[in-house]
Amino acid sequence: MPEKLLWARLKTSAQNEIPIRRQFPVLGKYILDFFYEDLQLAIEVDGNAFHDDRTDEDILRQQEVEAIGIEFLRLPARFVLRTPDKAAELVLSVCRGEVQLEELDTMFL
Repeated sequence: MPEKLLWARLKTSAQNEIPIRRQFPVLGKYILDFFYEDLQLAIEVDGNAFHDDRTDEDILRQQEVEAIGIEFLRLPARFVLRTPDKAAELVLSVCRGEVQLEELDTMFL
């Protein structure tokens, strides 16, 4: 499972440098894969492809969560599975402010 692979690499940082939380509840009806409170950032691992295969339910969920000020970083599962260390470093770089979300818009297309 890609979320577990990513968490195995993020949890040390979550305990020390950057307190990323796993399975974070929001709006009383959704669970985010990961959440970094300082940036109000949801980190989601998508099943098959970036954007194209997201369901209407997933899109609605993101819109509702964004409406309360939380931004999304979406990582394709295939990226996490192939390069879990790179995926974790990318997440941490965003959390540290070294990489902006706008820079990632076309990264996985």
